[in-house]
Amino acid sequence: MKEKILDIAVEKINLYGLKKFTVDEIAAELKISKKTIYKYFKSKDEIILEYFNAFISSDKESIEQTLEGEGEFLEKLHDIVYSKHKYKLPIKLLNEAKLFYPKEWEKVNELKEFKLKIMKEILEKASLEGKINPNINFAVLCKMLEEMKNTFVDYEFLTENKLKSSEAIEEAFKIILYGILK
Repeated sequence: MKEKILDIAVEKINLYGLKKFTVDEIAAELKISKKTIYKYFKSKDEIILEYFNAFISSDKESIEQTLEGEGEFLEKLHDIVYSKHKYKLPIKLLNEAKLFYPKEWEKVNELKEFKLKIMKEILEKASLEGKINPNINFAVLCKMLEEMKNTFVDYEFLTENKLKSSEAIEEAFKIILYGILK
């Protein structure tokens, strides 16, 4: 039941934002009482905290699976950029998260730094193996790869170019990486 509550909460968060969804909406959709929800979560804020925790832990698990798996460095970079989350943190919620949930926002930033560090290590190893140009600033490249996802959420740009966000990201990924290969 706890997971069902969180799943519906995430739907509501994605629709209304972190502050504007209500526990009443979750209860109505699940056809349960608010009292039942409060058996699993002490408050609306606790639901939000669980949302952030699930987002971050699922992303880290995805990265760890990528690192443990076989594959060339390009596949690993791709999988880290596209790491899987149990729940997504939509771009439109970033400012709200920074403003109202600074501790959780700090955890999100720690996750980003973790991803940047891992990507840099992968690139440095590939450089030592002679697979990529060693004169590239890996910190800059990693930041470009990480932020690339956030760049292509401009609805006008996407519709004007008849692209989905994922297609634009994939194209940028190809441009950035295939431009550095030897």
